Amino acid sequence: MPRLVLAGALAFGVLTSSVMAGPLVDRPLVIAHRGASQYLPEHTMEAYRLAVAMGADFIEPDLFITQDGVLVARHDRSLNATTNIVSVAATNPALFAKGTGSGASRQYNIDNLTYDDILLVSARSRGTTGYAVPPNAYYTGSESFVVPRFTDVLDYLFDLWRETGRVVGVYPEVKTISGQAAYNRSIADAMLAALADPRYEGLFDGSRNNVFLQSFDLSIIQHLAERTSLPLVFLTGICPTAAQLAQIAEVAQGIGVSVANVNEACVDRVHQAGLLIHVYTLSNANPGLHETVYALGVDGIFSNAPDTAKRFRDALYPEPVSEPASLALFGLALIGFAGLRRRLAT
Repeated sequence: MPRLVLAGALAFGVLTSSVMAGPLVDRPLVIAHRGASQYLPEHTMEAYRLAVAMGADFIEPDLFITQDGVLVARHDRSLNATTNIVSVAATNPALFAKGTGSGASRQYNIDNLTYDDILLVSARSRGTTGYAVPPNAYYTGSESFVVPRFTDVLDYLFDLWRETGRVVGVYPEVKTISGQAAYNRSIADAMLAALADPRYEGLFDGSRNNVFLQSFDLSIIQHLAERTSLPLVFLTGICPTAAQLAQIAEVAQGIGVSVANVNEACVDRVHQAGLLIHVYTLSNANPGLHETVYALGVDGIFSNAPDTAKRFRDALYPEPVSEPASLALFGLALIGFAGLRRRLAT
């Protein structure tokens, strides 16, 4: 067994009796992918609030930065698929002029727009498989939804904590544009600055085990590793080799793997490297897949349907009655791993 995993197991008792048999954490995490995006338009405050009401451990905002430096929660660089910007721009010459391309291919990219521009439009569901299709119990299709800023998300989680004592985690992803390294780094830097804002009274400083930072771009993970001790997750479509995982473990505490490419061997290999594994993306398009993936021993699942993810998680991993909460145990493990890495590096 690798030194880091073995030491973590001995020091904190977080592992099961064999790393091959279960997750590194006491209970896998329910991560609300883009909020409760199965039921409401993705990356809206309404979708995040619904996810929290459904019992999600973490909510996941994807981040881009506007032309005037505002972090916004969107998955796509273009607003075309998830807002009504095309119809709004058709009657707004100034907004129309900020689009690129022509005809049906004209795109309205976040990096070309100010946040005031974005406030002119309403968010909507992309309506593809696994995402909200109106009408449903939460979404008629006629509502107007604001595209939120990252600070709106953090304000909500802070207010929730202050008012109820409940800590719900935030799992932001630094989105990137190919060939624009400086822009990509600006997202990462603005994200760290927002999390460290004194008005949040240290809620997002890592001491409550309620923050993960993620990216598909390893250079961004490396950039973050040089600037923060918050846990980092490298996203990848495939399951890396043992050699690749060893390199990832130098800068990250976990990886995110596509559900299409996760199996028992993958989970075992990731755990042997001392890394957490979170799997993306599940939905009610195949509810039973949640159970299958949890049973592999993963450490968390990104799901568009956090209620479904929680139901299967709780059935397989009942919450202990008189033991420390899983997030506390998880935090101890991360502290142990990080400390060992620092000592081994010196």
